[in-house]
Amino acid sequence: MARGGEILPLSLADAMAMAIQNNLNVEIARHDPLIAWERNRTAWGAYDPTARLETGLSTIETPVASALQANTRTEDEVFGNSFSISGILPAISTQYGITLDADRTKTNRSISSLREQWDSGLTFSITQPLLRGLYWNEPWTEVKVSKQFYRQSLDDFNRALMDIVRGVEEAYWNLVATDEQERVAEKSLEAARELLEQTEVQYEVGVVSKVEVVEAEAGVAERDVELIRARNNHERAEDQLIDRVMGAGLTAGSLLGVNPTDRPDDYTDISVDVEEASRKAMERRPELASIDRQIEQRELQLTFARNQLAPQIDLVASYGYQGLAGKTGRRCTPAEIAAGNTFFCQVAPIDIHSNYRHSIEDYFDHDGAVNWSVGGVLSIPLGNHAPRARRRSAEIELRKTRTQRTRQVQDIVLEIRNAARDLKSAQEGIEAAERRRLAAEEQFRAEGIRLEQGESTPFDVLQRERDLVEAESQKINAYQVYRNSVVSLERAQGTILDRHNIVVEDARRLR
Repeated sequence: MARGGEILPLSLADAMAMAIQNNLNVEIARHDPLIAWERNRTAWGAYDPTARLETGLSTIETPVASALQANTRTEDEVFGNSFSISGILPAISTQYGITLDADRTKTNRSISSLREQWDSGLTFSITQPLLRGLYWNEPWTEVKVSKQFYRQSLDDFNRALMDIVRGVEEAYWNLVATDEQERVAEKSLEAARELLEQTEVQYEVGVVSKVEVVEAEAGVAERDVELIRARNNHERAEDQLIDRVMGAGLTAGSLLGVNPTDRPDDYTDISVDVEEASRKAMERRPELASIDRQIEQRELQLTFARNQLAPQIDLVASYGYQGLAGKTGRRCTPAEIAAGNTFFCQVAPIDIHSNYRHSIEDYFDHDGAVNWSVGGVLSIPLGNHAPRARRRSAEIELRKTRTQRTRQVQDIVLEIRNAARDLKSAQEGIEAAERRRLAAEEQFRAEGIRLEQGESTPFDVLQRERDLVEAESQKINAYQVYRNSVVSLERAQGTILDRHNIVVEDARRLR
C-alpha cells in the first residue's frame, strides 16, 4: 500500500485543520469577500471631494480707433488662477462647491483707473435635490447595494467552505474504503494462491485433473488484476485527499502516502427528526442567507428606480465675496489740471489697496462686494420612458429573486428528506451487509472442507471465495455510504462546520 515514501498518519480532525490551512479552493474563496469589500469602498469614493486648480496666462492686443483711448492699440495681460473644492454629501445628495478666484490684470488702457489690477472672489454654492435624487441617487444606492453584496459574499464564502469541508470528509472516507478494498484484494489473492498450491498437490497425487489446476491458476491471475485495480484506486484516493488537505504540497513526483487513523465502523445509530432538521436548515443554510441579501439588493434597486420617476426639482443657492486691489495710473500734472486735460491721467489718488493680499483680506474685513443668489430648477423628462422601463425591470428582477428563494427552500426540504432517507437506508445496509458477510464466510469455509474431502472442485471454492469478497466489499461500501450520508445530512442542515468545530471568521483570513 505504500508508495515507497513517507506515510502520514492522519485523523479526520487533522485532515480538516490542514484543509482549512492549505486547501487552494478555500484560499480562492477567501478573496471574494475582500473583493466585495473593495467594491463598497469604491462606492463610497463617489463622496470624496474633488480639488481643482486652474491657472493660465494670456495676452490680448486689440487695435482701437477711439478718442477715448490715447493709444492706437490696447494690451491686456491676464494671469488667472482658480482653486475649487466640490463634492456631494452622502444620503441627502447635496452638491457643494467652494471656489477661490484670484486674477491679475495689466493694461495700457488710458481710460482705466488701474494699470495693474488684482481681482479675487470666494464663492460658496450648493445644489439640493428636493424630489428626484434626494437620498435615492445612484452613488448612495450603490453604497447600500454594495454593502449587501459584501454581506452576500460572506454567506457565499460560508457556503463554499461547507462544500469544501464536505469534499474533504468524503475524500477521507473514500480513502478509508479503498484502503479496506485493497486489503480485501490482498487477502483474496493470498487465498487463491493457497488454493492453487493445494490443487497442485492434489494433481500430483492424482486426486484432481489438470483442468482444476488451470481453474486455480486462472483464479490467481484474476485476483492479481483485482489487486492492481484496488491499489490504483487507493493511490487515486490518496491523491484526492492530499490535494484537499495539502494544496500545493502535492507535486508530480510526490511519494507521500496517507494512513487514515479513523475507522468507519466506529458509529452509532442516528435517528433523524425531519421537521427539526428542516428547521435547522432554514436557520443555518448560507444559501438562504445569500439569496435574502440578493432580495435586499433588488428592493434597493427598485426603490431607486421608483424615485427616478419623479420630476427633478433642485434648490440652487450661492453666496460669495469679491475683492479688488491694484495700482493706479499716472498722476495728472498741474498744467494738465489747469488746462482741464485730465481724461488720460489721475487727478486724485483712488483709495484702494495696492497688492494681492489686500484684495483677499477684503473677505475678512467685510470690505468686499457681497454676491448671493437663490433659485430653483425644475426638469421634467417628457415621456419618461427610460425610468419607467427601469422600474418595471427592477420589479421583475425582485419577483424573480423571491421565486428563486422559494425554489431554494424547496430544494433544501428535498435535501433533508433525501439525506434522512439515505442515512436510514445506510444504517440498515450495514446490518444487512454484515449478515451477508457472515453467511458468505461460512459458505466459503464449508466449501473448503468439501474440497478437502473430494466433494467439491477448486472452481466452486473460488466461486465461494468470490462471494465472500463481494460481501466484504459490500460491507465496506455500506460503511462508506453511511459516513457520506451523515456528511450529506450535516451539510443539508447547515451544521457541518459546527460538527468539525470550524470558526468561519478564522477560516476566512488570508494565509
